[in-house]
Amino acid sequence: MQSQGMSHWIGVYDLDSVTQQIKTKSVYKLVLSEQIKACVALSPIPAPYYADCWPDAPMADWYLTMLAVMPDEQQSGFGSILLNFAKQQLTGGETLQLDAVAHYPELLRFYRKHGFTQLTSGIGLGDRRYLFGWSLSPSPNRLNMKPVD
Repeated sequence: MQSQGMSHWIGVYDLDSVTQQIKTKSVYKLVLSEQIKACVALSPIPAPYYADCWPDAPMADWYLTMLAVMPDEQQSGFGSILLNFAKQQLTGGETLQLDAVAHYPELLRFYRKHGFTQLTSGIGLGDRRYLFGWSLSPSPNRLNMKPVD
């Protein structure tokens, strides 16, 4: 991870913490040809460092963590597929938050490209981090409205 510029994950997502996250969050994997290519986790509970990093940030309905794509599969669209899948889990009016480290500009652009808005910044786990939010406005289709016969 260090060579990929993702040293911010070292010590945060070790085997024990990932095992615990699988038990307490909804973790999804993208599998192709019987091989895991990417994963993402969703939870109604923010990561423990959120309260210290952004004490005044609004709460969200869902929090996205562990969006990861195998290094040799990056730029394949798998991250976009999982991010869009996560957004599709929301119902009208719900909000989704995630954070990203400031020193990873490609990731910041990726989230902005997918409609996430930077809400605030702060220091968490030793790094400057940005908190991003996304919300789904209610739509007639999501509300299951039907034409009158």
